[in-house]
Amino acid sequence: MAITMLERPAAPPVVERWPGASRMTELVSAAVRRLASAAAEPVSALGDEALAAGITELTRLESRASALRMRLSVEADRRRVAEQTADTGTDAWLARLTGTTREQAAGGLRIARLLTEKYAATREAFAAGDLRVEQVRVIVNAAEQAPGEATAEQVTAAEEWLVAKATGAGTRSGRPTDAKRLRQTARRMFAALDADLADRHEAILLGRETRSAEVETFFALHDNGNGTYTGRFLIPELHGSLLTQALYRLTAPRRLARDRHGDLVVDESAPGTDNGANIYETFGAALCELIEHLPAEGWTGAAGNGCDVIVTLDLDALLSGLAAAGVGVARLDGGIAITAGEARRLACGAGLIPAVLDSDSLPLDLGRSRRLHSATQRRAFALRHDTCAVAGCTRPFAWCEIHHHRLSWSKGGRTDLDNGLPLCGHHHRRAHDPRFHLRSRPDGEWILHRRT
Repeated sequence: MAITMLERPAAPPVVERWPGASRMTELVSAAVRRLASAAAEPVSALGDEALAAGITELTRLESRASALRMRLSVEADRRRVAEQTADTGTDAWLARLTGTTREQAAGGLRIARLLTEKYAATREAFAAGDLRVEQVRVIVNAAEQAPGEATAEQVTAAEEWLVAKATGAGTRSGRPTDAKRLRQTARRMFAALDADLADRHEAILLGRETRSAEVETFFALHDNGNGTYTGRFLIPELHGSLLTQALYRLTAPRRLARDRHGDLVVDESAPGTDNGANIYETFGAALCELIEHLPAEGWTGAAGNGCDVIVTLDLDALLSGLAAAGVGVARLDGGIAITAGEARRLACGAGLIPAVLDSDSLPLDLGRSRRLHSATQRRAFALRHDTCAVAGCTRPFAWCEIHHHRLSWSKGGRTDLDNGLPLCGHHHRRAHDPRFHLRSRPDGEWILHRRT
């Protein structure tokens, strides 16, 4: 039997579903190899200008890479590639490839679709490396919330104006606008076209931001069990701005200020003077001061703050020098333990009810008849001082606590005008700090000196 070998038919030519894909893959691979080579080079020998140029170009490269990745993502979504790999959606397919979460992939895919379908100005600037991903999100989201009566031409013009602001082409300084500031600018992106349209657009954006902030607002506080608390919070823009302004006023570098004669005063007790406190530490101290001055229910303002707590302190600790040095323990009515020195500081100005106990924990004295300076006395002090008595400190008098400066209350000092001195929370703590000495100057102002 003869066997005839038949020629195998030629395989049909492979038709690329995306013309130019192999060329793009080759270019991307070459770029990755070149970037890997650059990453292996030492950077210590680069000059300052070379460092700046490298960072700038890499930032543009990141934007271009992100724009290209978004284009590829949209094409994968159009082809429904996820169905071929049994993924539940393009977002899940992207998350698996990129190592991101599905929510992040979905958000990026939404922006990518909108860039492909609309917003040519944003798409082109992004592909050129002139926009960052965060700026693109701001522009697209703002344009998507345009009022219904806005025409396509008006939306396009507003988008182009916002792109110019983001890239710096539309700013007087020529500097780009970061995403945070751009979000504020985007609220008025229609202002140059139609004032009424801009007002409606701004109302839409602010309304949605406010509702979202109300839903997302939270505050979490955790007792670490070591004398500290740890907290996290998220609050609306309005309240964040108000809190920031209050903290800025309390932490402004006015500690290096001038006295009533205009002479420079260096406050040796100011945070950062000798221990290099950073802005977060000074903000933390300011927040504590802010909390101490929150008014309590029924607060009349006679005290320097709104505290109304009972402090229990052993009589021996109160009368001994240990309390003056901050040694010893007192307890608030909530069971929180504080140092005796801190209790003495609070006793000067807070609405406290002192309960002095003997060795059998029996109350001996529930307060002196004139321990706290009265509202009338505070008004008298206000005639002498409009701020903290320490030279150069501009804390307002309303924030001050009256310190028994000549003879402390715990040692029998009287609550009289000549035994009182208005001090802000910071300087009141330092006045009770054994490391510092509070003394008056010939001109009547007071200053804290570090003890040697």
